[in-house]
Amino acid sequence: MFEDIYNSVLEGDAPGCVAGVKVALAAGKDPGKILDEGMIAAMAKVGQLFECGEYFVPEMLIAARAMQSGLKELRPHLVAADIKPMSV
Repeated sequence: MFEDIYNSVLEGDAPGCVAGVKVALAAGKDPGKILDEGMIAAMAKVGQLFECGEYFVPEMLIAARAMQSGLKELRPHLVAADIKPMSV
């Protein structure tokens, strides 16, 4: 389930990411795990692909937009679960 979200972000598939988030939420998955294991993990992979020259700035931006789309759907559930942003 998280794999679908992960792949959608990695491929820059915003509608797929939103759909994956909806499915995960409907299945009762923890919003924090959806974020961490689906979206953040995918963006970490995007960063690795960028570093090794397989992805370029456009692919990074497309992946980030896909993540933002999914996050828009997920955000109210993160707030309801009282999940705070990470401090740097």
